Amino acid sequence: MKKLMILFVALVLTATLASCGDKREANQKADADSQVKVLATVNDVSITEFDMKLIQKRIPAGMGGIHRGAEQNILQTLVRDELIYQKGLELGLDKNPAYRLKLAEVQAQLRALQQQEMAALYLRYLKDKIEVTDAETQGYFHKNALKMQTKFHIWEIFYRGNDAEIVKAYEDLKKGVPFEKVAARQFPPHLPKNMAAPWDLGDRHWNQIPEPWQDVLGNLAPGQMSEIIKGPRDRFWVIKLIKKTVDPQIAFATEKDKIVEVLKKKKTDELYEKMLSHMRSKAKIVFQE
Repeated sequence: MKKLMILFVALVLTATLASCGDKREANQKADADSQVKVLATVNDVSITEFDMKLIQKRIPAGMGGIHRGAEQNILQTLVRDELIYQKGLELGLDKNPAYRLKLAEVQAQLRALQQQEMAALYLRYLKDKIEVTDAETQGYFHKNALKMQTKFHIWEIFYRGNDAEIVKAYEDLKKGVPFEKVAARQFPPHLPKNMAAPWDLGDRHWNQIPEPWQDVLGNLAPGQMSEIIKGPRDRFWVIKLIKKTVDPQIAFATEKDKIVEVLKKKKTDELYEKMLSHMRSKAKIVFQE
């Protein structure tokens, strides 16, 4: 079993490392990050515990745990492949077109990950700069008290990135086809009997209602449906208001924290757009023909 494990690890390493073109240049030193444990160096290039873990994650759970001998085998294979990689650079094999294309694809994936993670960090950075005062939260509640005390029972038809489907759904609704029949097209024909209808959203509170619905929903009477609502990222809805009820127990004290979050998000979005506009005005952006 041990020999089988070692053989399988070697096969995984060969397939993984041969297909991965994101290794650093041979003379590049590892990032001096104290959180990264260096397991070995090959001509000053570090092999870290992250390199080891990347391989371990690809080994199926059914092969059993990774024992000390297997870890050493993985490390020796990593050293071997780094040596081969460095020799390949000396020979100029990195100029191979297929290799360069594969490497470019991996680098594009890395850039996308970096951009996504940085965008999340940037939004958090902006949000931490935002302050919401008690006067602002109280003013928001008094202005929107009735809306905040109202619960809306809603059905929805939702499509993303397919305006033709939402147009057809809306046309059928206007012809008199029942809402639930049109909504059911999006789901498997035989749903579990004890499962609630997936288009029935139940009661929604004010802070659970998407921004594009806000004004539309406020103008609907129970039993009425909306026209097509377009939201960001190619999202489309038609909604139907089943009923609405007012709960006078909902007061400023119960909603204060929710109001703070709503106002923080609004201010963060405004600051984000302002900062983005400023960055665009300062940046040199060239679109190639």
